[in-house]
Amino acid sequence: MRRWLAALLRPHVVIGGLLTVLALALALAEPLPLRRLELLAADWRFLLRGARPPAPEVVIAAIDEKSIDTLGRWPWPYTVQARLVDRLTAYGAAVIGYDVVFSSSDTSAGVTHLRQLRDWLRAQRQDPELLTVLERRIAEADHDARFAAALRRSGRAVLGYFFHFDPEAVRHLPEAELEEALARIRNSKYDAINRRGGVRLALLPLPTAWAVEANIPVLAEAAWGSGYFTTATDIDGAIRRYPLIVRYRSLVDLPGEQDYLFAPLAIRVLERYFEAQTLFWIGPTGVEEVGLVSRRQQIRIPTDAQGKLLINYYGPARTFPYYSIADILAGAVPPEALRDKIVLIGAAATGLADLRVTPFDSALPGVEVHASVLANLLQRDFLVQPWWEKGYVLGFILLSGVVLILALARWGALWGGAVAFLLAAGSMLLNYALFGAGWWLSLVSPVLGTLLIYGGLALHHYVVEERDKRFLKRTFSTYVSPELIEIMVRNKTEPKLGGEAGVRTAFFTDIASFSSFSEVLSATELVALLNEYLTAMTEVLLAEGGTLDKYEGDAIVAFFGAPLPLEDHATRALRTALGMQQALARLRQKWTAEGDKWPALVKTMRMRIGINSGEMVTGNMGSQMRMNYTMMGDAVNTAARLESAAKQYGIYIHCTTTTLRLAGAERFEWRYIDKLRVVGKAEAVETVEIMGYKGELSDTQQRMRDLYHQGLALYRQQCWDEARALFLESAELEEMFPQRPTNPSLVYAARCEFLKANPPGADWDGAWTLTSK
Repeated sequence: MRRWLAALLRPHVVIGGLLTVLALALALAEPLPLRRLELLAADWRFLLRGARPPAPEVVIAAIDEKSIDTLGRWPWPYTVQARLVDRLTAYGAAVIGYDVVFSSSDTSAGVTHLRQLRDWLRAQRQDPELLTVLERRIAEADHDARFAAALRRSGRAVLGYFFHFDPEAVRHLPEAELEEALARIRNSKYDAINRRGGVRLALLPLPTAWAVEANIPVLAEAAWGSGYFTTATDIDGAIRRYPLIVRYRSLVDLPGEQDYLFAPLAIRVLERYFEAQTLFWIGPTGVEEVGLVSRRQQIRIPTDAQGKLLINYYGPARTFPYYSIADILAGAVPPEALRDKIVLIGAAATGLADLRVTPFDSALPGVEVHASVLANLLQRDFLVQPWWEKGYVLGFILLSGVVLILALARWGALWGGAVAFLLAAGSMLLNYALFGAGWWLSLVSPVLGTLLIYGGLALHHYVVEERDKRFLKRTFSTYVSPELIEIMVRNKTEPKLGGEAGVRTAFFTDIASFSSFSEVLSATELVALLNEYLTAMTEVLLAEGGTLDKYEGDAIVAFFGAPLPLEDHATRALRTALGMQQALARLRQKWTAEGDKWPALVKTMRMRIGINSGEMVTGNMGSQMRMNYTMMGDAVNTAARLESAAKQYGIYIHCTTTTLRLAGAERFEWRYIDKLRVVGKAEAVETVEIMGYKGELSDTQQRMRDLYHQGLALYRQQCWDEARALFLESAELEEMFPQRPTNPSLVYAARCEFLKANPPGADWDGAWTLTSK
């Protein structure tokens, strides 16, 4: 439990946890800058996806520049609108939707003056025939009535109107006028509102209007229906959601009256198209479900709690088919282009200013917004912000926090940055893939949360941990490999006065006959030679994770398994010994190739290595003012004695069987050397010579070793003559070179003669006592 608590209280874990909490809080609070970034990211997904073909059932009859040039400036007389409705009806349009409001009468033909004249003539009891002619002229001049008659004949037209949502802007309007306007839009009121558990709609945060700009009564009554074309803009002015419900002049809880909740143009057009009814299910939190139901169709419409639909746009302006109203009135449009279509009438001319900002376009004709919604509904092509979206965002941020805490602790800021990049990129790719499948998920919060956590951890890493690394490097860099320093930084291992006991491997090296070098080299040459030699040996040592204790002239003192534990410390020590011998062989070749620069003694340089594993103490020894990281213990002394004893056997890697067993005897080629008592120790240790890696011996070397081990078996049986004969035979196969005065075969051959003359006795254990270091 304490270990877990200590791990959780590490500074980088605490800081990473606090950064993760901050990222979670930002995702929950969604401050204004974050919301703006999220909206930009939403637009980026649309643009990356590109334009797509919309539903073929929807077309647009455009009030464009050509129509204005042909029919005159907007607004046109209602007689033109009547002709347009008649023409579209004749074309066989399924539904005619107006993204236009007709809130005042058309007096362009002077009908008001004609009516005043008629009333005066009646008061003067003038000629009835004159009044009849005048009535006929009034009927011709009554453009409102002619438009209304066309709407009534068609039976498929849905008019538009719009709401005012700013109470201050309409505070001056009298109550009677508001009530009259309400009467004109009653035919767009929802009649199927299902309230769960007696919910009071007046208490819900539904879009609420304060006034309406409605069509004049004669047109409102003549049309099949009407719907508002008011849209909702986000904080950046773009339209991304379409409100399917607006509350106006609510009559909540009045007996026999439904709450006054109104439908938009797209819904009313689709109700006419499918002869359907729209059903709302509203609960304590708002809109829960919306459905469009008819005998032929059932469309479930996903919305948020306010009844707003995410618009899945198809592309920039003119993604839908456009037909100029001038061409429609002239009969120049192919019949199949409009037959059985939903025809939306709206402004497309730049001067009419009905342009909207959308993800695809900063100047999209407003009529295409309604067209896009209709296409979404017809094709069930919805974008859905799922109920689990917030949980996904918070879960991803939490996962990023855990992963980045672990990554930076283990791999540092650079590779941690790679992990952060993969997390952020993976989040974006997943988000885009889900967007293509119709899921609208937050993109910025997960990415920003990941970058925030990484940035804070990286800053902590460089400010705090780099300081620790510099401290450790100053203390350990001369005798510990950079890789171990990195581990020490991660594990917070600090140098302190005192030692720590444990099983490790001690390692000693020495150059054979080094005292002779000073006789043939100047001081300058000797220093240069030693520097080159010690550099090469130290590189091998540090590469294997060894720790340099000290240099003592030509000698190297080192150990494995501290300051950080290494399970394979013995294996590393033996690999280092073989690596050093190979590095020295390369140096001999180099020195030989340099000709007369070096004497023969240098070109034949050899080094001896003593290795032993066991219990020892490693740590900073010395005073508070000056410390030296070193090792102490009986196992250390044994390793030092083995290095010097190697000279007596004529071998160059001398280690105990304890080390060989820990390293894995099956990995190396070796031969038994002796059971010996080193100077200063009463207990004998068994030692071996490391000859190479497994499989590296030549046939001659293997034959030599076999004869040698056969001789050892007879030697232990005190068969001196037979053993000596085998040792002499193996000695013939021993490798001999300058500065190798003897070898183990010759040593044992001579020892057989000595023991034959001086029998050790029946209780002899095979041990040999060294008399010098």
